[in-house]
Amino acid sequence: MSLYPQYPPALTAEQTTYLTTLVKEWSAAHGLMVRPASTIVPAEHDAHRSLATTAPVTLFPSLFPLQCYHEALMIQTAYNELYANIAKDEAWLGEMVDG
Repeated sequence: MSLYPQYPPALTAEQTTYLTTLVKEWSAAHGLMVRPASTIVPAEHDAHRSLATTAPVTLFPSLFPLQCYHEALMIQTAYNELYANIAKDEAWLGEMVDG
């Protein structure tokens, strides 16, 4: 017997249907949508490119060590400042991208 619960948990068909419906509805309500490639949905079926589907998500994310999460929180402010400074320096960023 393990100290940890089964992960991912076993779901009944009813629970799976409920969870997937909930995730799809949340994704749609929060704009987590993508358009399928024209190779998947031909133009004759989507002439105005209005079809969309939820972006790929997972019902049960990979487990992540709590200590790593806390370490990430500790450096988040510094990372945000670094990211913002890089993003606003268009000249330097252009040089880095053009190489």
